[in-house]
Amino acid sequence: MALFKFSGQAVSWIATVIVARILVPDDYGLMEMATVITGYAFIFNDLGLGQAIIQNPNVTKKQLSSVFWFSILLSFFFAVFAIAIAYPTSLIFHENRVIPLTQATSILFIFSGLQIVPQSILLKNMQFRSTGYIDMIGVLVSSISMVIMAKLGVGVWTLLGGHIIRSLVRVMLLFYVTNWKPMLFFNYREAKQFIKFGFIFALGKSLFYMHEKSDKFFAGRFWPAQLLGYYTFAMQLAVIPTDKIVSIINQVSYSALAAIQHEKERFNQFYLNVSKITATLVFPIFLGGFILAEDLIKVLLTEQWYPMIPLFRYLCIVQIFVSLCALNGFVHSALGKPGRNLIVNIALALFMPMSFYFAVQYSLNIILIPWFTTYLIINIAWMLYTLNIIGIPVSSYLKSIRSPFIASFIMAVVVFISYQFLDNYTMIIAKHWQLFINISLGVAIYLLYIYKFDSDFLKKIKSLKSENI
Repeated sequence: MALFKFSGQAVSWIATVIVARILVPDDYGLMEMATVITGYAFIFNDLGLGQAIIQNPNVTKKQLSSVFWFSILLSFFFAVFAIAIAYPTSLIFHENRVIPLTQATSILFIFSGLQIVPQSILLKNMQFRSTGYIDMIGVLVSSISMVIMAKLGVGVWTLLGGHIIRSLVRVMLLFYVTNWKPMLFFNYREAKQFIKFGFIFALGKSLFYMHEKSDKFFAGRFWPAQLLGYYTFAMQLAVIPTDKIVSIINQVSYSALAAIQHEKERFNQFYLNVSKITATLVFPIFLGGFILAEDLIKVLLTEQWYPMIPLFRYLCIVQIFVSLCALNGFVHSALGKPGRNLIVNIALALFMPMSFYFAVQYSLNIILIPWFTTYLIINIAWMLYTLNIIGIPVSSYLKSIRSPFIASFIMAVVVFISYQFLDNYTMIIAKHWQLFINISLGVAIYLLYIYKFDSDFLKKIKSLKSENI
């Protein structure tokens, strides 16, 4: 699944850079304003029904059909909501340009409702190869379309258009691959247990969304669209490894954890293995992004984006903690206890918005402070709570991520020294060659350490590749 994802994302990253060089920060700010409220509604459009299908060990055809038709009705309701909420959205942000953008998101609600059941069928049956194909093709088509739209000068509509095209492709491929067709049958009682589980899950996600979007909401209220665009795009770049790597791991992990939820020893070992894989993949990327932030932005983007360099640098560090904590919510849902996730989500929804409200009234970079204070404290407590619930000692958890941590630290030190040395020869060695040298050096140092001191991990990866072949 990762191989398919990376193939698609290679094109996606290139497309993101090309589009960012054509569009302006104002476009990204407008897009964020237009989707803040509809994005919250989008959580309830799904209502956690997909997670409920995956978690339930016995699902009948009648139940699937009932869930499908319920999700369609819900999608149409929220599509109408998106059209209506566009006008209050423009008043909140004092920006009339968001009205047609917000209304156009109604299409996404319909496509999302259509995807829920067929996508859940694939994930429940662990058909990750098929899921990988679908994701890859969706990303490829949308990325190419976005570049074409940007070059045609459609501006901010490029960003929304990419989402719409990707969703349309996913819907068509999901029904084609699963060959699943809903019955002309609906019974609320058949869908009730899924709705109940899903509602609790969705409520937790909605609270999470409140904290996740509160920074952009208050920034949009106090900042001009350009400053919001800097922050939004810095975050968009920083979360790429989380969205494109960690999301794959957790998507697979949730299905697997649900399948072994009654086998405590296997469950805990799986948790530790996933934590190590996550750390091994993302630690070097985020630390490398922190050290090489300036060169990355200056090489990949135009001068108009330079003010976001400090934001991008420190958001990379934030994403280390986001990546490590992302699995915890799936653990409790897999155990059939989505209500536990409400604990941390309520805390985040209460304290993060307050922190951002005060932070955005100062300079651009002050918005980073809530991430390193409020967010960090809550998630460390959430991690300790999860480890205690499933019965894993903190020492065992730290041991599982020790090797990637040490390897990443050594890599960071070497790359930092190299970065400082090469920076003195800017007139001789072009920036893009400096960046290439530092990245190559970092990859080599990191892989050398893993090969020398954690060869068992590489053997496991190799065996997975052989099994898939």
